[in-house]
Amino acid sequence: MAYETKLAEAIMKHGGRRAKKSPYAAAWYEAVCEQERPQPLIFSAVDGNVRAEEGVNLTLTATAAARDWKKGERAAAILSGGGLLILDRI
Repeated sequence: MAYETKLAEAIMKHGGRRAKKSPYAAAWYEAVCEQERPQPLIFSAVDGNVRAEEGVNLTLTATAAARDWKKGERAAAILSGGGLLILDRI
């Protein structure tokens, strides 16, 4: 299993539990693929309020970048500043 997959699983397993005890937002978000390749990938998160486009404000881990993303597929993502980091498919 790739390092990014293990990291995504750890965030999903522990992030939710920590978020319940913490007044801060969850450690990760669910993002949905809105546009697939050959055009630049576009993901949305937080009920469509955050949109990220490949090459602008979207970063993918090596595992996520190697996948063939289809419209509507879900991914574990981390919001950081104005960017979105896609960890892996969920």
